[in-house]
Amino acid sequence: MSDRISLGRIAMRSALQLRRMLSIPREAPVNVYDVATAVGVEVQFVDHASLEGMFYRGPNPRILLPSWNHRPKGRIAFSCAHELGHFQLGHGTRVDEYIKDLQGPGSKSDEEFAADTFATSLLMPRQAVVERFARRGWDLAVTNPLELFIVAGELDVGYRTLLMHLRYGLDLVTDDWVMPRLKVTPKKLRQDITGNCEVSRVVVVDDYWPDVPIDLEVGDVIAIPSTFVVEKGELIRETSRRAEYALWSGSFVGKTDLRINDRRHTVRIARTGYCGLLKYRFLDDPDEA
Repeated sequence: MSDRISLGRIAMRSALQLRRMLSIPREAPVNVYDVATAVGVEVQFVDHASLEGMFYRGPNPRILLPSWNHRPKGRIAFSCAHELGHFQLGHGTRVDEYIKDLQGPGSKSDEEFAADTFATSLLMPRQAVVERFARRGWDLAVTNPLELFIVAGELDVGYRTLLMHLRYGLDLVTDDWVMPRLKVTPKKLRQDITGNCEVSRVVVVDDYWPDVPIDLEVGDVIAIPSTFVVEKGELIRETSRRAEYALWSGSFVGKTDLRINDRRHTVRIARTGYCGLLKYRFLDDPDEA
């Protein structure tokens, strides 16, 4: 067995063991920030465009991440899971700089490869990915880009990250399947959903949204099927309505409930481009951070 295969298996087992320790089933999506908090790792968002992520090992372990102003939401969540992998796998302090096009596995050190494997296993284990499609009766072979975008949002990963994992991580699809779907950009999908090319973040919430909080920043959009009955909570408002979706936006910082078809969802809203400790992220008083 090659060293890389062995490292990958160790990292995968570590991620799945962490899920078991936290009583998170393999088929369930996770909120990686809540996982980090649960194991005693403090997360902090910083205003550094050149930073991909940093893990500090010490008496009070900490993960530093760029603010959402600097990177897509799914990519930052993956970076958090990657840095959490360094913690769980016993690695020392690490600083990962931003690289526009992420490197392939072969160009990374063993520790970086292991941390990546941990991250994909934590966020996208096979059971969780397959379950997302199966619950809706979607056949992966003919799944369209919008459906993939919806599933990526539920797993809190990027659209392209999910495509690459389906192909190279899980080997569930072929190159011929991936290539045309890669040509469709998240920006185009966001525009198709909202009718607005300027919307930077949108999450589709329907009857299949998992039991994890809906994390937003002020101005982010929640797209809810227009036929659904919505009993809004505080802090969010309906901004527009299209044929397929009613569009709701986070208006104020804080935590609230959103009831959709009699099911309650927790919505957590941060200031735009929030920098500071995770534990203060959703407090409406800036002096608290």
